[in-house]
Amino acid sequence: MIYMKKGFFLITVPLLIAIMLTSTQCNDKEESVMCTSEFVTILLKLEFSDGQPVLLDSSKVFWVSKNRFLEQNLFDANGLRTNGYYGVVNDLMQPELKGKQEIMRFTGYVNDEIICERNVLVGADRCHVMYLGTEPLIQVIDL
Repeated sequence: MIYMKKGFFLITVPLLIAIMLTSTQCNDKEESVMCTSEFVTILLKLEFSDGQPVLLDSSKVFWVSKNRFLEQNLFDANGLRTNGYYGVVNDLMQPELKGKQEIMRFTGYVNDEIICERNVLVGADRCHVMYLGTEPLIQVIDL
């Protein structure tokens, strides 16, 4: 009977230690995080005071801390522009924004004149970009 208890102890304790070490290592690894498959785009809605969407001729997004403009083809929001929605950042930038708080300056143009300029605070977690500001992502344009 004593032999069985020792055998049980000799097998069980090392097995439990191995399981505990393995589970601790998995929890510490960033690769173990499960992300959703959705593709996130931070959109700024532009509308006139009567609620009608603003249709821009063009727009630019400037990454303030990097002192550079972002590529516009990253932000074509699949027809959302006709409803007044314009992309600021999307998940293609997640690796660059991960764990940061960055200001992106959105500028909208009609007839080569600036009609909207707005700073948007963004960042990203392990999976997606996110809006970090406190104000709604709606800009009312008075012309």
